[in-house]
Amino acid sequence: MISDKYINTKDLISNGYHTREIKEMSEKNMIIRIKKGLYRKVGVNEPEHQGYIDLAVAIPKGVVCLLSAVSYHELSTVNPGNISIAIPHGTRIQKIYYPPVKIYLFSADMYTTGIEDVKRGKYSFKIYSKEKTVCDCFRYRNKIGIDISKESLREYLRLKNRNIVKLLEVAKICRVKPIIEQWLNALV
Repeated sequence: MISDKYINTKDLISNGYHTREIKEMSEKNMIIRIKKGLYRKVGVNEPEHQGYIDLAVAIPKGVVCLLSAVSYHELSTVNPGNISIAIPHGTRIQKIYYPPVKIYLFSADMYTTGIEDVKRGKYSFKIYSKEKTVCDCFRYRNKIGIDISKESLREYLRLKNRNIVKLLEVAKICRVKPIIEQWLNALV
């Protein structure tokens, strides 16, 4: 059948599959359609956070952010129903069919600050650091809720490897330093 975990329509056709068969394999959950022309075989070494990897393959510039990053870094008990991805302003992407995704457009300095690479076997995905995640939560507090923002900061402060200086540096770049300082004073 298909040798690689990810395969595109062109490769499936060159391996002798007709578009009708590709559609049937998708309907029978043998393959998952991630975006137009890109599929993943089901059940092939699916590591934790498989959806993050799927999106990294589909959207190479995408960075896991906000509620998804909060969940990954265990800064909240929130379990988001979709994966939050940041991309730079002006980036065009195709429609994503799977996994469920929420796209956020970030300006250049907001986008590039705090990106970390996470390896999972031969694949990897990008995610924002804990400090950037906390700052993004405060930037988007009106959309995600102030409770999640406060919880992420409170959990960050409980970490042994927290770095308040770094948090405030990132907060300045994200233009949320005054509110982070205000909450730091209230929580510490």
